[in-house]
Amino acid sequence: MKSEYKFHIEPRDLLFLRDARPMEASDAGFGSNWPRPDQIWNAFINAFHARWQTHQEWEGYEHKYKEGVDSNEDSSFRFGALKSAGPFPVDEQKKEIYFPCPLDLSSDNEGMLFQMNLVDASKTNIPKPLTCTFSSSKLGKNEPPQWISGTDYAKYLKGESFKPEKVELYDTERNIGIGIDPATNSTLEGKLYQAEYLRFRTTTRMAVQVSCLLKGGKDIFAEIANEEKIILGGQQGMAALSKPSRPFSLPSSILPSSILPSSIFHPSIFHQGTILLRWTLLSPAVFPEISANSAKDIKHHPGGWLPSWVDSEIRQVMLPRKDVDREEGESRDAWRKRVKESARFSAKLVAARVGKPLAFSGWDLQTGPKPTYLAVPSGSSYVFECADLDEAKDLSNALSWNSGTGDEIRNRRSTLLGEKGFGLGVCSTLKENKE
Repeated sequence: MKSEYKFHIEPRDLLFLRDARPMEASDAGFGSNWPRPDQIWNAFINAFHARWQTHQEWEGYEHKYKEGVDSNEDSSFRFGALKSAGPFPVDEQKKEIYFPCPLDLSSDNEGMLFQMNLVDASKTNIPKPLTCTFSSSKLGKNEPPQWISGTDYAKYLKGESFKPEKVELYDTERNIGIGIDPATNSTLEGKLYQAEYLRFRTTTRMAVQVSCLLKGGKDIFAEIANEEKIILGGQQGMAALSKPSRPFSLPSSILPSSILPSSIFHPSIFHQGTILLRWTLLSPAVFPEISANSAKDIKHHPGGWLPSWVDSEIRQVMLPRKDVDREEGESRDAWRKRVKESARFSAKLVAARVGKPLAFSGWDLQTGPKPTYLAVPSGSSYVFECADLDEAKDLSNALSWNSGTGDEIRNRRSTLLGEKGFGLGVCSTLKENKE
């Protein structure tokens, strides 16, 4: 049974998509951001609630409700199976999809993009537990673009240099507004503000991949027809949902059958015969701080830019080496114990190229303001040292959004908000750039 669907979203209005920064004084509100994954998820869940305002017989219950936890049992946990990925820009005229430009690319004066090289930084003040840093292989004043095409992204995964095309997918508009007193809903004298809005070009669409298969067997998206309407953004912008005229796909990991050992390139840094595996984020990821708990044998983890599944002291990847799916009828405690006792990777994190954190928040109609999160931005890259080719392949399968093959989203490696499209990544091998 098909459970994942692909759609294009075309805004009919200006979109107002804020981050967590306040709109005060000369601050324009930064409302022209590209939509975050959670904003797309929220648009779909709100559309479901608007379409089915009361509990339906075919829904079932995704969770058991606890007394006193939820004051609105008809809506809070409804459609809990919803999962989304994206959005990614699509040029409908060119039939091309675009992805965030990886941050471990450097540009020369001609606009060519080159893979950065690793440099030994073990004797510097680089943040623990890293041992290497990225260094530009070419000097230039040009900044890499925000988006690169799927065609160019495939070249990046192969370690090739390329010159990306110049694309204009959307524009930023600024408008002036008058402050409103929330108590009286009247204007505030002398209170003006300016706001940024996102306006799409006529051929630009948003590509999303979604699923919502309920426990009772109901497939929500099987009933979604062309030109469905959803509300997106902070000022109720209207958007149209449609089936894409041409199927799109996310980049797949590239792992050749044989890889030159990393020690050939960096004999003074890496162990003999090890392999360097690069994991690049297609979407943001949230790694919160984890408090120590001796009773549950949980160590403190700083979170932030460091993935929660990487040991903060010894750099080791703490994910299971093989899939440990929960069996039918297996209790959650028994499953967690089996996961904890399963074999682990020996691979270690050696380098990371991470952008400025993405601050975002939100508002829930029932509970009020949502907490503010700082996410690792899309395009950030992490490099792991694997013991051999087999471990590199296994780690790639564990980190890649599709486990290396197929079109189904299987891995969402963000500690939080994975179901909302955070933590999608793709793997490739890192080679020394000799150009």
